[in-house]
Amino acid sequence: MKRIPLAGALLALSPLLQAAGSDADVERLLAARFDGDRTGACVQAAVIEAGQVWRASRCAGTRADGAPAAGAAFEIGSVSKTMTAALVAGLVDSGRWSLDDAVARHLPEGTAVPHQGERQILVRDLLTHTSGLPALPADLQGGTQADPYARLTEAGLLASLGKTALVFPIGSQAAYSNFGMMVLSLAVARSLGGDLEAALREQLFRPLGMGTAHVAKPLGAAAAQGHLPDGTKAPGWTVATNLAGFGMVKATLDDMVAYARGQLGAGPSALVAQLRRTQQPLAQGYGMNWMLRRVQGRDLVMHEGGTGGFSSLVALEPGAQRAVVLLADTALADLGGLGDIGFALLGLDMRLQPRRAVEPPAALRQALAGDYALGPLRLTIWERDGRLLAQVPGQSAFELRHDSRGDFYPLGFSALLRPEPPGAGQPVARFTWQQGGGATLARRVGRVEAPPAITHPAWRDWAGEFQLAPQFSLKVFERDGQLMVQGSGQPAIAAEVTGPDRIEIKAVGAVIEFERDAAGQVTAAVLLQGGQRLRGGRVP
Repeated sequence: MKRIPLAGALLALSPLLQAAGSDADVERLLAARFDGDRTGACVQAAVIEAGQVWRASRCAGTRADGAPAAGAAFEIGSVSKTMTAALVAGLVDSGRWSLDDAVARHLPEGTAVPHQGERQILVRDLLTHTSGLPALPADLQGGTQADPYARLTEAGLLASLGKTALVFPIGSQAAYSNFGMMVLSLAVARSLGGDLEAALREQLFRPLGMGTAHVAKPLGAAAAQGHLPDGTKAPGWTVATNLAGFGMVKATLDDMVAYARGQLGAGPSALVAQLRRTQQPLAQGYGMNWMLRRVQGRDLVMHEGGTGGFSSLVALEPGAQRAVVLLADTALADLGGLGDIGFALLGLDMRLQPRRAVEPPAALRQALAGDYALGPLRLTIWERDGRLLAQVPGQSAFELRHDSRGDFYPLGFSALLRPEPPGAGQPVARFTWQQGGGATLARRVGRVEAPPAITHPAWRDWAGEFQLAPQFSLKVFERDGQLMVQGSGQPAIAAEVTGPDRIEIKAVGAVIEFERDAAGQVTAAVLLQGGQRLRGGRVP
């Protein structure tokens, strides 16, 4: 399942939008975000507050086919992980499991599970994405981009687990892992009768009134048709049922409203207690698969999801008895997901704007043309008859279009190219390529970038670039006497000094703290924003 990272980007704010308090308000906010959007996405939304539910749906209107039925079942992607967490909470409450169990205890005897000395991968490590397992199994056994998990079996998953090297010390950091949740899904299924779908239905769906939610056995709801971001139809994804707890539940809006209400306390008392357990902090900004975020002074519990043709979001504000559910029939992971509209529906101060197709300025087309190192690949971009074309050696060329948010996108598959704004008359030096829920930083071949510079003596030690995530860095520099910070693929923002080795970016509610070594040299930076913490070393 694709996941929309909520960390690694500086949030852009705009004048306050009125929170949704009626069906009409929900539709108004959906219209502000999606009308004319180039993806053509159709979205169904619900806002739950103090026992009331407001619903609306909206289509961008730029796609040939129509909206899904009001009762259609959507792939909810990684929101499914929170449902698997509910089953884990039940196992813990019954005394059958502990969060500190080694997951190997719940897998077939003899399964080889990576470990580091005496340190085993625990159940809590998998729930908080701190296991050190990579994002995906190394061998997906012939899956295609259109249906990547279709041929992955239980045996194949366990075999892949035995051949996997951990990518960081267990428990030391969070790195989102579908692989880890597939392993946990299988372990849960084995402990609950050998059929994950039956366990979900009996222990979660039926008690909460989620009458048509399912994994592989539909219960009356017609399947919605998924789409790529260019509006073309996308096939549904399939996966072995007992591995599906990482992201393959299908549900209607009514099902998800019932789920959100259960998370807020509406349901059988024992089940409500389990759901509340999943929302409690465990590690690295996670509960039991829920992401815990403090945004504009409000504590949220949330998770986004995405598959090859769908997107989803459930955001809870338990303290205010408020929640938002969003289901979209389009894969939006590479375009930023549904976080902006979700926050706006909760009444947070967020910019809403559709991605409309626009013509790029001629100067920008010319600035982008050239050769780039894109991970291990070389990508060539060139201009022909006013169009931008791109190609990786050995693959077909594709056209790049432009949208109103300043990003480029290919026709025929889901990806996004976000260039760093070039200086006047200068070529683009770097861009971020987002695809499959991940991001890769591309650098122009042959270009030597000048290091960021600061002349102000009190700021000079901070000048430079800090790598906070694999594909996200922050540059700190001076422009016209003002201290500036720029994230990968984003415009530069003014910062203020608010303490020793501490600066604040008030426009986006972010703080950066610098760390020094024993010699007094600045060696790392820490970004604090929205309850999240990202640390990275200085780039040489």
